[in-house]
Amino acid sequence: MQEVRTFRCKDLGLACEFEEKAESENELIKRVEGHIQTAHQMNPEQPEVQEKIRKAMK
Repeated sequence: MQEVRTFRCKDLGLACEFEEKAESENELIKRVEGHIQTAHQMNPEQPEVQEKIRKAMK
């Protein structure tokens, strides 16, 4: 059984209630990228943005 991974925008220091869960890191990243781009005008293709997302995952 895989461990559920969680991402919250608050963990990036953003004033946002967005929270997403997935059963894998890759699936979670896919789900988070669209939100990050549209809600926070961050480019999810930039390595530094990807790194921030990964570090914020629990």
